[in-house]
Amino acid sequence: MSKGYSLHIGLNKVDKIHYAGVPELNAAVSDAEYWKQFAQQSGYAAAHLHNEDATDEAVLTALKDYAGKMLPGDILLLTYAGHGSQIPNEKVAGLDNERNDQTWCLYNRELLDDELFEAFRQFREGTRILIVSDSCHSGTIARALPDSHNLSDLLAAGLEKAAAKRGLRSRKIPLAAEQEIMSRFGDSIYAPVQNKFKRQAQVANVKASVKLMAACQDDQTTFDGEKNGVFTESFIELFKKATSRKKNAPELIDAIRERYYYPRANFFEYGAIIPSFDTAFPFLIDIPDAAKVTGFRKPDLSPSTAGRNLTKEEEWDEVKVKRNAQLLLTFKTSPDFQVNPGADAEVLEQGPGYMLVELKGTPHEHSWSAAHAISQSLLAVGIEAEVEPVLSVSPAQDKRATREGDANNPDYIREWPPSMGQAAIGWHLDDTHSQLAKATAEVRAQANAHVRIAHLDTGYIAGHPALPENLDFQRQRSFVSKEDANLAQDKPESGQDGHGLGTMVLLAGGKVTKEQTFGEYEGYIGGAPVATVIPCRIAESVVIMNDRTFAQAIDYAIEQGCEVISMSMAGKPSQRMAKAVNRAYEAGIVIVSAASNCWYKGTGALLPKCVLYPAAFERVIAATGAMHDHRPYDVDFLREGSERAISTQYMQGSWGPASRMTKALAAYTPNTPWASSVHPFVRSGGGTSSATPQIAAAAALYIARHREEMEQKGYYEEGKKWMKVEAVRHALYTSAAKGSVFPDWKKYYGNGILRAWDALQVPVAGPAGLTPAPSAESTWFGVVEIVGSFFKRRKLFRSTEPKPTAEALAAELLHLMQTDPQFYDIYSRIDLTNADEMEATIGQPAFRDKVLASPWASAWLKEAVMM
Repeated sequence: MSKGYSLHIGLNKVDKIHYAGVPELNAAVSDAEYWKQFAQQSGYAAAHLHNEDATDEAVLTALKDYAGKMLPGDILLLTYAGHGSQIPNEKVAGLDNERNDQTWCLYNRELLDDELFEAFRQFREGTRILIVSDSCHSGTIARALPDSHNLSDLLAAGLEKAAAKRGLRSRKIPLAAEQEIMSRFGDSIYAPVQNKFKRQAQVANVKASVKLMAACQDDQTTFDGEKNGVFTESFIELFKKATSRKKNAPELIDAIRERYYYPRANFFEYGAIIPSFDTAFPFLIDIPDAAKVTGFRKPDLSPSTAGRNLTKEEEWDEVKVKRNAQLLLTFKTSPDFQVNPGADAEVLEQGPGYMLVELKGTPHEHSWSAAHAISQSLLAVGIEAEVEPVLSVSPAQDKRATREGDANNPDYIREWPPSMGQAAIGWHLDDTHSQLAKATAEVRAQANAHVRIAHLDTGYIAGHPALPENLDFQRQRSFVSKEDANLAQDKPESGQDGHGLGTMVLLAGGKVTKEQTFGEYEGYIGGAPVATVIPCRIAESVVIMNDRTFAQAIDYAIEQGCEVISMSMAGKPSQRMAKAVNRAYEAGIVIVSAASNCWYKGTGALLPKCVLYPAAFERVIAATGAMHDHRPYDVDFLREGSERAISTQYMQGSWGPASRMTKALAAYTPNTPWASSVHPFVRSGGGTSSATPQIAAAAALYIARHREEMEQKGYYEEGKKWMKVEAVRHALYTSAAKGSVFPDWKKYYGNGILRAWDALQVPVAGPAGLTPAPSAESTWFGVVEIVGSFFKRRKLFRSTEPKPTAEALAAELLHLMQTDPQFYDIYSRIDLTNADEMEATIGQPAFRDKVLASPWASAWLKEAVMM
């Protein structure tokens, strides 16, 4: 049986004679004590060296002892917490691919990485060494304001300054202190050590299997907290989740990068390859074939790439879409120099006065931290710019999360009505449900009936037999960066199985045969097959809401004379999104947007259970869900005898709170037909994605049927086009099924359930009966102003220090409430437009504590919530 040994080194203080000017740390010894306790609980024989006991001789002697007694299959856990630094490396060229020796600052002197490598050479083949190093190595790199004006340096400078303001202390040796050490002891202590290894590659001939998990890259700094270093603290929080004990070493580092992305945690490995060590939780002592060596890794000590580990699916409780942050920089003052991306950023688009960049090492959850850091660093060099995130990312809607478009499962979802035999594909179109078939027949019988719809989604899949007959290939557009702008095609391998195809076919799909629908249906499958559809690809995946591409597609829809927009996506609001909604509304375009979906696994919610944006704007119709039996698409209304839908395959529609339901309307889902890339159709369409195109189709049919009457009333004239939107909405809302189909209809459906043919019978409302909906921009910015005015009374804004605007921090807070699950319940019930309710909520100590505890809240936001 394998044995585990561990050594835990922690130094809050070092010899002041050797390290003149090096400040003491707070938490390094606490880190070592935590790791020792963790090791003992895991079955290791643990030892420690703290402060004055942690000398070079003590460490190297301990390693020699371990090497002597460890047998193949045994493991050594070696942890270090303390200051770190670098010393210029003058090795013979070609031996190593780095030009500095990394060091641990032991009590009496710095221990070079070459000395550790020499110690590791003494370990037998088949042994394992796992190192956790909570220190940094940037003592010789000055991190003042960058002169290169690249975004990577600007980001690092801003984040380091923010950490310092929060009271976090760098674990790097100050530059002046390092220079003093080298001046006094370089020749006498460090040169002889370096000369010993001058002609020896660093990790050559290491026979043990070595893995290093480090707090930062070699050119970065990590931070000391009050109780623990930020790296060790992340392990502490991570290990509270049982699923973390299933991760291997790279996956653990990836999970830590989710919690904080600057500095960027590092991982590398070398020596013997032990396959089970590669795949297992690295701290395990007993693993299968613990001594089985299959080869040796070529040493590579270069910094790990900024990219994130996207290769392995995570457990359901931690489902995340791992996307890098994208930021839009809009310059208010033109820089008199070139702003370059630097090592960790990529420019996606650039034009007069703006840059769109992707930060390769920054998870989307940390977008606001990056945005504030860059804006503050730019301001410090005289450039005023608005820096805002553009992406909203939801939990993955892949085969684990939803049956929507599950090409490999053509049957109905048994937990939701209808079950097999109760209905046939196309049931949602019939007279007892949406009435879209009957409404279509009436409009088709009318001469010259026409209407144009913009379909904002992931695009379409060419060749599907049910594509709309009037699909406008000439006007198709992709707004996704680096794609052909004239091709809005989706990719079946995207993981969404053609979400855009599925919603487009429900919107305006053509004729299908029984052969294509399992013998269940023939005829037009779409809600408004008479409509012309312009496909607009605004994202590669339905789970990614990009407000920049959304706004661009809105403007394109206006330019092309569209009268309806259908979008089965939802995300986080912004001024850019709100302004686009206003432009469409004033141009007479009816926007229908999915209210959103949420998932359950036990009590763990994934996404807030409420209407999200842009559906929450009052100038947009929010599409909620009603089931085959007219009851709400909600787990509380499953058929009797059905199991509660808490597995990974099920979701429910979102609705509420009442303040976001004033313009909502329901349509039918789940178990609607879904155009597929494997079968022509599956029966398991679901989510408010399926409801949205039904409502958009009904709006289009109403416009086509009543165009002449609306023209006569002047609703196509400039300044009056919004009246067309309100006239359409009036017809849809007043005709919707209400109490006759479900008693509590207003709570779940807002204005009822869609009845398309009944809506056609409603005359066009006159101007006197129409009132413009509140401006989306003023509504959203009003919410931001409420929160921003609260922040202006807090500690952060009583100081004269440079800081993000109160409005930017308010936007971050509202986005955080849609990012961090601990806020989902609050966000799902709060009236964002009620100033008193908002201030009472965010002013509560419990709310403040949630912000302070959130790994995704920026340092500035955490300071802003303090008294």
